[in-house]
Amino acid sequence: MRRRNVFRQMWGKRQMNDKISPRNEGKSNPVTIKTIANELGISFSTVSKALNNSSLVKEETRQIVWAKAKELGYSPNMLARGLRGKETKMIAAIINDTVNSVISYMLNAITCEMNKYGYTLMVCDPQFDEKTEQNIIMSILSKQPDFVIFSPATSNPENLKLFSGLEDKLIVMGRRIPGFDCNCVDVDYEAGGYMSASAVLSQGHREVLVLMEPLEFPLSGQFISGVERAFREYGLVFDRSRIRHTQTTVESGFQALNSLWNEEQQRYEPDFTAIISFCDIVAHGAYKSLYMHKKRIPEDVSVIGFDDNPLNEFSMPPLTAIRLPGENIAQNCVNILKSKLLTKSPAIYCDSITPTLSWRKSVGPAPDKKIDSYD
Repeated sequence: MRRRNVFRQMWGKRQMNDKISPRNEGKSNPVTIKTIANELGISFSTVSKALNNSSLVKEETRQIVWAKAKELGYSPNMLARGLRGKETKMIAAIINDTVNSVISYMLNAITCEMNKYGYTLMVCDPQFDEKTEQNIIMSILSKQPDFVIFSPATSNPENLKLFSGLEDKLIVMGRRIPGFDCNCVDVDYEAGGYMSASAVLSQGHREVLVLMEPLEFPLSGQFISGVERAFREYGLVFDRSRIRHTQTTVESGFQALNSLWNEEQQRYEPDFTAIISFCDIVAHGAYKSLYMHKKRIPEDVSVIGFDDNPLNEFSMPPLTAIRLPGENIAQNCVNILKSKLLTKSPAIYCDSITPTLSWRKSVGPAPDKKIDSYD
């Protein structure tokens, strides 16, 4: 107990000193675990265990260590810089929504190919949570993987900064990061949003509902920008109040649509004739709500999804969707990994992939509109 009180007193005094004379201004020396240990007056091993989230360190101590590390500008990549050139034969993938069939296919394809060269793929899913993502990144880097595939959960650049100095060992998925020169497999989600909206607008639909993840998610923002661009080309303004935020589950799609049903009026409010979904499984949840309320697809409501799950062919009716080419994404990742890990290429690679439209039976002319539909 006495040791804890002394520790707290030391921490309080250092905080006051920090306010008077900030440290590291103009200094070029890198911040190390030893630096943090000296600052806090505790052992090197305690700091190391705290930074590696060891259960041997109390939560209070861990938080104090991480607060000091953040203040001094320390990030776990210092561990990687201290490597002695020894390979771990491990590739880490920090990817959201791993239950998505396209993501699962992509990860499996990468695993199968890189296994041939002795590499193991470790997959972590932050579930679109920024704090969870941060903890995963710190834990992954402490294990010193040879390469990391990363799909950011938010537009906040703080978590990405944890990879500073490791850009050569990183693939960022989904979008280019301005000012961050790393390997990238860029998927044009704005084009996906544009194609989705164009498909329903071309059929005369004007009252359009969008089911998607919150706009602070990087890919969501790109997607809705594409939707708005399509509306502008038709001389229309997309009303963002018609966005309903969902999780990437069937239940979430069902509940999001059901919450709009007015039992007394026996109709959805606001009214709509088309649904754009950022995820196929959310679209299938919407199917259930529409059927429950005796709405026909596409005669009453058209529905378009995103990803192009193989099961779309077997839904009733088959679901029109924007196809995310998982095989192309996987192949591009594999090509980068082989170039960097096997041939030690110094180049930074950035590939761009554009989704395509898979037209099926779930999108048709708007009610009372006579417009030629696709075959």
